[in-house]
Amino acid sequence: MKLVFLIKALDNIGGTERVTIQIANELSLRKHDVHIVSLVGNEKPFFPVLPAVQLHYIHKGSDNSIFPYRDLRRHYRLKKCFAQIMPDVIVVVDASRATFKIPACRPYTTIYWEHFNTLMKSKRMHELSRKLAVKYGDCVVTLTEEDAQSYRQKYNTTKVQCIHNPITIEVPAYVAPTAHQIVAVGRYTAQKGFDWLLQAWNLVQDKGDWKLLIVGKGKHTKRLQDYIQQHQLSDSVQLLPPTNNIQQLFASCSIYALSSRFEGLPLVLIEAAACGLPAVAFACQTGPSEIIEHQKSGLLVPTGDVAALANALQTLMSNDALRLQYSQQASLYVKEKFAVNTIIDQWETLFKKLKQH
Repeated sequence: MKLVFLIKALDNIGGTERVTIQIANELSLRKHDVHIVSLVGNEKPFFPVLPAVQLHYIHKGSDNSIFPYRDLRRHYRLKKCFAQIMPDVIVVVDASRATFKIPACRPYTTIYWEHFNTLMKSKRMHELSRKLAVKYGDCVVTLTEEDAQSYRQKYNTTKVQCIHNPITIEVPAYVAPTAHQIVAVGRYTAQKGFDWLLQAWNLVQDKGDWKLLIVGKGKHTKRLQDYIQQHQLSDSVQLLPPTNNIQQLFASCSIYALSSRFEGLPLVLIEAAACGLPAVAFACQTGPSEIIEHQKSGLLVPTGDVAALANALQTLMSNDALRLQYSQQASLYVKEKFAVNTIIDQWETLFKKLKQH
Protein backbone atom coordinates (compact mmCIF):
# COMPACT_ATOMS: atom_id res chain seq x y z
CA MET A 1 0.00 0.00 0.00
CA LYS A 2 1.24 3.52 -0.80
CA LEU A 3 1.17 5.59 2.41
CA VAL A 4 1.91 9.27 3.07
CA PHE A 5 2.53 10.91 6.44
CA LEU A 6 2.08 14.69 6.30
CA ILE A 7 3.88 16.55 9.10
CA LYS A 8 4.72 20.18 9.78
CA ALA A 9 8.47 19.89 10.44
CA LEU A 10 10.09 16.47 10.30
CA ASP A 11 13.40 17.86 11.54
CA ASN A 12 12.07 18.84 14.98
CA ILE A 13 13.20 16.75 17.95
CA GLY A 14 9.91 16.06 19.73
CA GLY A 15 7.95 12.91 20.41
CA THR A 16 5.59 13.60 17.49
CA GLU A 17 8.45 13.54 15.01
CA ARG A 18 10.05 10.51 16.64
CA VAL A 19 6.91 8.37 16.58
CA THR A 20 5.99 9.44 13.03
CA ILE A 21 9.39 8.28 11.80
CA GLN A 22 9.13 5.07 13.83
CA ILE A 23 5.71 4.17 12.39
CA ALA A 24 6.88 5.04 8.87
CA ASN A 25 10.03 2.93 9.27
CA GLU A 26 8.10 -0.08 10.58
CA LEU A 27 5.52 0.10 7.80
CA SER A 28 8.30 0.25 5.20
CA LEU A 29 9.79 -2.93 6.72
CA ARG A 30 6.43 -4.56 6.03
CA LYS A 31 6.90 -3.69 2.34
CA HIS A 32 4.55 -0.70 2.16
CA ASP A 33 5.60 2.20 -0.07
CA VAL A 34 6.00 4.91 2.58
CA HIS A 35 6.49 8.65 2.10
CA ILE A 36 6.85 11.45 4.64
CA VAL A 37 5.89 14.93 3.41
CA SER A 38 7.22 17.76 5.58
CA LEU A 39 5.95 21.31 5.15
CA VAL A 40 9.29 22.81 6.21
CA GLY A 41 12.74 21.52 7.08
CA ASN A 42 16.39 21.23 6.16
CA GLU A 43 16.30 17.58 5.06
CA LYS A 44 18.22 16.46 8.16
CA PRO A 45 15.81 14.64 10.49
CA PHE A 46 17.09 14.31 14.06
CA PHE A 47 15.84 10.71 14.26
CA PRO A 48 17.02 8.03 11.80
CA VAL A 49 14.84 7.37 8.75
CA LEU A 50 15.23 4.11 6.83
CA PRO A 51 16.39 4.50 3.19
CA ALA A 52 13.14 2.91 1.93
CA VAL A 53 11.10 5.81 3.37
CA GLN A 54 10.97 8.65 0.84
CA LEU A 55 11.13 12.22 2.16
CA HIS A 56 9.57 15.26 0.50
CA TYR A 57 9.93 18.88 1.65
CA ILE A 58 7.31 21.40 0.55
CA HIS A 59 9.53 24.31 1.59
CA LYS A 60 13.28 24.00 2.22
CA GLY A 61 14.33 25.60 5.51
CA SER A 62 11.88 27.70 7.51
CA ASP A 63 8.91 29.48 5.92
CA ASN A 64 8.25 32.98 7.27
CA SER A 65 5.99 34.17 4.44
CA ILE A 66 2.75 35.83 5.49
CA PHE A 67 -0.78 34.45 5.65
CA PRO A 68 -2.67 33.76 3.38
CA TYR A 69 0.09 33.60 0.74
CA ARG A 70 1.98 30.96 2.75
CA ASP A 71 -0.99 28.59 3.03
CA LEU A 72 -2.06 29.06 -0.59
CA ARG A 73 1.46 28.20 -1.74
CA ARG A 74 1.60 25.17 0.54
CA HIS A 75 -1.80 24.01 -0.74
CA TYR A 76 -0.62 24.23 -4.35
CA ARG A 77 2.65 22.39 -3.63
CA LEU A 78 0.90 19.70 -1.58
CA LYS A 79 -1.62 19.01 -4.35
CA LYS A 80 1.25 18.70 -6.82
CA CYS A 81 3.21 16.41 -4.49
CA PHE A 82 0.21 14.13 -3.83
CA ALA A 83 -0.55 13.97 -7.55
CA GLN A 84 2.96 12.64 -8.15
CA ILE A 85 2.82 10.10 -5.31
CA MET A 86 -0.84 9.02 -5.76
CA PRO A 87 -1.20 7.69 -2.19
CA ASP A 88 -3.69 5.08 -1.07
CA VAL A 89 -3.90 6.73 2.36
CA ILE A 90 -2.69 10.05 3.77
CA VAL A 91 -2.06 10.35 7.51
CA VAL A 92 -2.13 13.99 8.59
CA VAL A 93 -0.03 14.33 11.74
CA ASP A 94 -1.82 16.55 14.30
CA ALA A 95 -5.55 16.92 13.77
CA SER A 96 -5.60 20.21 15.71
CA ARG A 97 -3.51 21.99 13.05
CA ALA A 98 -4.90 20.47 9.88
CA THR A 99 -7.15 23.30 8.63
CA PHE A 100 -5.44 24.37 5.41
CA LYS A 101 -4.23 20.81 4.71
CA ILE A 102 -7.77 19.42 4.45
CA PRO A 103 -8.52 20.72 0.92
CA ALA A 104 -5.11 19.48 -0.30
CA CYS A 105 -5.86 15.95 0.95
CA ARG A 106 -9.11 15.56 -0.90
CA PRO A 107 -10.15 13.24 -2.58
CA TYR A 108 -7.60 10.84 -1.03
CA THR A 109 -8.47 8.54 1.86
CA THR A 110 -7.30 10.58 4.85
CA ILE A 111 -6.66 9.86 8.52
CA TYR A 112 -6.23 12.76 10.95
CA TRP A 113 -3.86 11.75 13.74
CA GLU A 114 -4.54 13.60 17.00
CA HIS A 115 -1.35 14.18 18.98
CA PHE A 116 -2.75 16.23 21.84
CA ASN A 117 -6.19 15.92 23.42
CA THR A 118 -9.62 17.50 23.15
CA LEU A 119 -10.21 17.67 26.89
CA MET A 120 -7.98 20.72 27.35
CA LYS A 121 -9.19 24.18 26.38
CA SER A 122 -7.99 24.81 22.83
CA LYS A 123 -7.60 27.81 20.59
CA ARG A 124 -10.50 28.49 18.24
CA MET A 125 -8.49 27.54 15.17
CA HIS A 126 -7.57 24.19 16.74
CA GLU A 127 -11.24 23.50 17.51
CA LEU A 128 -12.20 24.42 13.95
CA SER A 129 -9.46 22.16 12.60
CA ARG A 130 -10.78 19.19 14.58
CA LYS A 131 -14.37 19.80 13.46
CA LEU A 132 -13.26 19.89 9.82
CA ALA A 133 -11.09 16.79 10.30
CA VAL A 134 -14.12 14.91 11.63
CA LYS A 135 -16.32 16.16 8.79
CA TYR A 136 -13.98 15.59 5.85
CA GLY A 137 -11.62 12.89 7.13
CA ASP A 138 -12.21 9.16 6.88
CA CYS A 139 -11.02 8.56 10.45
CA VAL A 140 -9.49 10.36 13.42
CA VAL A 141 -6.87 8.39 15.35
CA THR A 142 -6.35 9.39 18.97
CA LEU A 143 -3.52 8.40 21.27
CA THR A 144 -5.70 7.45 24.24
CA GLU A 145 -9.06 5.81 24.85
CA GLU A 146 -10.01 8.78 27.01
CA ASP A 147 -9.55 11.16 24.10
CA ALA A 148 -11.33 8.84 21.64
CA GLN A 149 -14.39 8.96 23.90
CA SER A 150 -14.08 12.74 24.11
CA TYR A 151 -14.09 12.96 20.30
CA ARG A 152 -17.22 10.81 20.10
CA GLN A 153 -19.07 13.00 22.56
CA LYS A 154 -17.73 16.43 21.61
CA TYR A 155 -17.94 16.07 17.83
CA ASN A 156 -20.79 13.52 17.59
CA THR A 157 -18.78 11.12 15.45
CA THR A 158 -18.14 7.40 15.18
CA LYS A 159 -15.16 7.91 12.84
CA VAL A 160 -12.61 7.72 15.62
CA GLN A 161 -10.24 5.04 16.87
CA CYS A 162 -7.55 4.90 19.54
CA ILE A 163 -4.16 3.59 18.51
CA HIS A 164 -1.51 4.04 21.17
CA ASN A 165 1.99 5.10 20.26
CA PRO A 166 4.44 2.19 20.41
CA ILE A 167 7.72 1.89 22.23
CA THR A 168 10.04 3.66 19.79
CA ILE A 169 13.37 2.47 21.12
CA GLU A 170 15.17 -0.84 21.07
CA VAL A 171 14.38 -2.07 24.56
CA PRO A 172 17.40 -3.48 26.38
CA ALA A 173 17.26 -6.58 28.54
CA TYR A 174 15.87 -5.71 31.96
CA VAL A 175 18.41 -4.49 34.49
CA ALA A 176 17.26 -3.28 37.90
CA PRO A 177 18.01 0.46 38.14
CA THR A 178 20.30 1.45 41.01
CA ALA A 179 21.67 4.91 40.20
CA HIS A 180 20.44 7.70 42.46
CA GLN A 181 19.25 9.89 39.61
CA ILE A 182 15.77 11.09 38.58
CA VAL A 183 15.20 12.07 34.97
CA ALA A 184 12.64 14.19 33.10
CA VAL A 185 12.72 14.75 29.33
CA GLY A 186 10.95 17.29 27.13
CA ARG A 187 10.84 20.78 25.69
CA TYR A 188 11.45 23.60 28.15
CA THR A 189 7.92 25.01 27.75
CA ALA A 190 4.98 25.64 30.07
CA GLN A 191 3.24 22.44 28.96
CA LYS A 192 5.97 20.20 30.39
CA GLY A 193 5.73 21.77 33.83
CA PHE A 194 9.42 21.75 34.68
CA ASP A 195 8.78 24.84 36.81
CA TRP A 196 6.50 22.65 38.96
CA LEU A 197 9.09 19.87 38.99
CA LEU A 198 11.78 22.23 40.32
CA GLN A 199 9.37 23.52 42.97
CA ALA A 200 8.67 19.92 44.02
CA TRP A 201 12.39 19.12 44.08
CA ASN A 202 12.97 22.15 46.28
CA LEU A 203 10.41 20.71 48.73
CA VAL A 204 12.11 17.30 48.96
CA GLN A 205 13.71 17.40 52.39
CA ASP A 206 16.09 14.43 52.28
CA LYS A 207 17.76 14.43 48.87
CA GLY A 208 20.85 12.57 50.04
CA ASP A 209 23.06 11.94 47.00
CA TRP A 210 20.12 11.97 44.56
CA LYS A 211 20.32 14.14 41.44
CA LEU A 212 17.58 15.49 39.14
CA LEU A 213 18.32 15.59 35.39
CA ILE A 214 16.04 17.67 33.15
CA VAL A 215 16.86 16.89 29.51
CA GLY A 216 15.71 19.11 26.64
CA LYS A 217 15.80 22.68 25.41
CA GLY A 218 13.37 25.52 24.80
CA LYS A 219 12.23 29.06 25.51
CA HIS A 220 12.04 28.57 29.30
CA THR A 221 15.72 27.64 29.68
CA LYS A 222 16.70 30.87 31.44
CA ARG A 223 13.65 30.73 33.70
CA LEU A 224 14.65 27.25 34.86
CA GLN A 225 18.30 28.26 35.28
CA ASP A 226 17.29 31.28 37.36
CA TYR A 227 15.12 29.16 39.68
CA ILE A 228 17.95 26.66 40.20
CA GLN A 229 20.36 29.46 41.14
CA GLN A 230 17.91 31.36 43.35
CA HIS A 231 17.08 28.25 45.37
CA GLN A 232 20.65 26.92 45.49
CA LEU A 233 19.81 23.68 43.68
CA SER A 234 22.80 23.63 41.33
CA ASP A 235 24.46 20.80 43.31
CA SER A 236 21.50 18.47 42.77
CA VAL A 237 19.93 19.60 39.45
CA GLN A 238 21.34 19.50 35.92
CA LEU A 239 19.80 20.89 32.74
CA LEU A 240 21.08 18.73 29.87
CA PRO A 241 20.71 19.03 26.07
CA PRO A 242 18.54 16.61 24.06
CA THR A 243 19.95 13.19 23.27
CA ASN A 244 19.19 10.63 20.57
CA ASN A 245 20.46 7.84 22.83
CA ILE A 246 17.62 7.78 25.32
CA GLN A 247 18.40 4.19 26.39
CA GLN A 248 21.81 5.21 27.70
CA LEU A 249 20.25 8.13 29.55
CA PHE A 250 17.62 5.93 31.21
CA ALA A 251 20.25 3.33 32.13
CA SER A 252 21.91 5.99 34.30
CA CYS A 253 18.70 6.76 36.24
CA SER A 254 16.22 5.03 38.57
CA ILE A 255 13.04 7.18 38.52
CA TYR A 256 11.21 9.05 35.78
CA ALA A 257 9.38 12.28 36.70
CA LEU A 258 6.53 13.67 34.58
CA SER A 259 5.27 17.10 35.60
CA SER A 260 3.23 18.06 32.52
CA ARG A 261 0.19 20.31 32.67
CA PHE A 262 -1.32 18.28 29.80
CA GLU A 263 -0.23 15.62 27.30
CA GLY A 264 -1.46 13.58 24.36
CA LEU A 265 0.23 10.29 25.14
CA PRO A 266 3.67 10.95 26.66
CA LEU A 267 5.90 8.71 24.59
CA VAL A 268 8.93 9.27 26.80
CA LEU A 269 6.99 7.86 29.76
CA ILE A 270 6.40 4.63 27.83
CA GLU A 271 10.07 4.42 26.89
CA ALA A 272 11.24 5.07 30.43
CA ALA A 273 8.98 2.29 31.75
CA ALA A 274 10.24 -0.07 29.05
CA CYS A 275 13.75 0.58 30.35
CA GLY A 276 12.63 -0.26 33.87
CA LEU A 277 12.11 3.21 35.34
CA PRO A 278 9.15 3.53 37.71
CA ALA A 279 7.44 6.89 37.31
CA VAL A 280 6.15 9.67 39.51
CA ALA A 281 3.69 11.70 37.45
CA PHE A 282 0.89 14.20 37.47
CA ALA A 283 -2.33 12.46 36.42
CA CYS A 284 -2.82 15.08 33.72
CA GLN A 285 -5.11 14.76 30.72
CA THR A 286 -4.33 12.61 28.84
CA GLY A 287 -2.07 9.56 28.91
CA PRO A 288 -0.29 8.98 32.22
CA SER A 289 -3.18 6.96 33.68
CA GLU A 290 -3.09 4.67 30.61
CA ILE A 291 0.66 4.09 31.03
CA ILE A 292 1.15 3.97 34.81
CA GLU A 293 -0.61 1.49 37.07
CA HIS A 294 -0.91 3.54 40.25
CA GLN A 295 0.90 1.92 43.17
CA LYS A 296 1.95 -0.96 40.90
CA SER A 297 4.36 0.55 38.37
CA GLY A 298 4.54 4.11 39.64
CA LEU A 299 2.73 6.87 41.49
CA LEU A 300 0.13 9.28 40.11
CA VAL A 301 -0.64 12.54 41.90
CA PRO A 302 -3.16 15.34 41.16
CA THR A 303 -2.04 17.70 38.41
CA GLY A 304 -0.41 20.79 39.83
CA ASP A 305 -0.12 19.46 43.39
CA VAL A 306 3.56 20.23 43.83
CA ALA A 307 3.67 19.00 47.43
CA ALA A 308 2.16 15.64 46.43
CA LEU A 309 4.74 15.33 43.64
CA ALA A 310 7.52 16.02 46.15
CA ASN A 311 6.14 13.42 48.57
CA ALA A 312 5.85 10.80 45.82
CA LEU A 313 9.44 11.40 44.73
CA GLN A 314 10.59 11.11 48.34
CA THR A 315 8.65 7.84 48.73
CA LEU A 316 10.43 6.15 45.82
CA MET A 317 13.82 7.69 46.60
CA SER A 318 13.74 6.35 50.16
CA ASN A 319 12.39 2.83 49.51
CA ASP A 320 14.70 0.56 47.48
CA ALA A 321 12.39 -2.46 47.64
CA LEU A 322 9.33 -0.51 46.46
CA ARG A 323 11.33 1.11 43.67
CA LEU A 324 12.49 -2.32 42.45
CA GLN A 325 8.96 -3.73 42.60
CA TYR A 326 7.55 -0.84 40.56
CA SER A 327 10.47 -1.05 38.14
CA GLN A 328 9.83 -4.69 37.27
CA GLN A 329 6.08 -4.16 36.83
CA ALA A 330 6.57 -1.01 34.70
CA SER A 331 8.81 -2.88 32.28
CA LEU A 332 6.45 -5.86 31.94
CA TYR A 333 3.30 -3.74 31.55
CA VAL A 334 4.42 -1.39 28.78
CA LYS A 335 6.33 -4.04 26.81
CA GLU A 336 3.06 -5.93 26.46
CA LYS A 337 0.67 -3.01 25.95
CA PHE A 338 2.81 -0.83 23.66
CA ALA A 339 4.75 -3.42 21.64
CA VAL A 340 5.67 -2.12 18.17
CA ASN A 341 4.27 -5.12 16.28
CA THR A 342 0.94 -4.82 18.09
CA ILE A 343 0.61 -1.14 17.20
CA ILE A 344 1.66 -1.60 13.55
CA ASP A 345 -0.90 -4.40 13.23
CA GLN A 346 -3.58 -1.93 14.33
CA TRP A 347 -2.47 0.67 11.78
CA GLU A 348 -2.47 -1.91 8.96
CA THR A 349 -5.93 -3.14 9.95
CA LEU A 350 -7.23 0.45 9.84
CA PHE A 351 -5.67 1.13 6.42
CA LYS A 352 -7.28 -2.02 4.96
CA LYS A 353 -10.66 -1.24 6.51
CA LEU A 354 -10.73 2.29 5.11
CA LYS A 355 -9.70 1.19 1.63
CA GLN A 356 -12.37 -1.53 1.58
CA HIS A 357 -15.00 1.10 2.32
